[in-house]
Amino acid sequence: MDIKKIIQYLDNYLISTGRKSIDPVKANELLAKARLLSDSKDRPGKPLRDLLRKGKLPHAYQSGGKGTSWIIPHSSKKFSKPSNYSSKPAVIKQKKVIKDLKHQDGKFNSDIKTILEKIEKARLKFKPEVIKCLIIAEAPPDSLDRFFYFENVKQHDYLFLGIAEAIYPELKEKFLLSKRSSMLKTEILNKFKSDGFYLLDLSNLPLSLLTDSLENQLPLLKQKIEKTADKKTNIVLIKANVFDIAYNYLNAEGFKNVANNRIPFPGQGGQRTFQVEFKKALTKFDINDFK
Repeated sequence: MDIKKIIQYLDNYLISTGRKSIDPVKANELLAKARLLSDSKDRPGKPLRDLLRKGKLPHAYQSGGKGTSWIIPHSSKKFSKPSNYSSKPAVIKQKKVIKDLKHQDGKFNSDIKTILEKIEKARLKFKPEVIKCLIIAEAPPDSLDRFFYFENVKQHDYLFLGIAEAIYPELKEKFLLSKRSSMLKTEILNKFKSDGFYLLDLSNLPLSLLTDSLENQLPLLKQKIEKTADKKTNIVLIKANVFDIAYNYLNAEGFKNVANNRIPFPGQGGQRTFQVEFKKALTKFDINDFK
């Protein structure tokens, strides 16, 4: 194992794609393909996270402190600001992601409008009549086929599994034992719907397609919440950066029941903390009739 080659490979990837950072799961996947670091089938990203915990990539950091998600930026500080990237690689990346996003029937999406329509159609299928708890995540995944509300997802469905573990642990275990049966996922999503849980994203687009900052998505988020629920609806923010960006804003805008729990994403080593903090948030709202 050559740490210098690992760092150089990830640096080159960030420069070529125009991204500011990468998470351990995606990074380990790329490193495995490059034969620089094997990945774990059961816990994707774990070999790289082990290196991060040992300080082998000293420029990497945990977004919300110990126990939260790892962020791997470029190893050189001069590449830390978006203004240091040319716009061309980002455009190339955007076109590539659009090309790579497929419908579940195998056909390619052709543009961003189609992507948004596909996501919204899947989301609305499982919208409750009465929303007891609105969950706000960061964005749809770059690999669109892993979207939370898609019924046939075979891997890397960390957010779905994390929430299912907290609310319906027996169904989640049954789902995994079935090798992620689409019928069982539909059953869980329908129960999620009937119990009044609904998930929105701060960004409508996957982050690789977002050309603006997450902070600038806040007015649109407010509109989405107002169309979906009301200012008394219970709201839980998922991922440390989403909490940091949205919590004070939503409170200032008059949303009365935003949980003050800084909940990590349930992946990249944050699963255990996610369970604790997410359940605390539900307890505050006295949402105890969903099991």
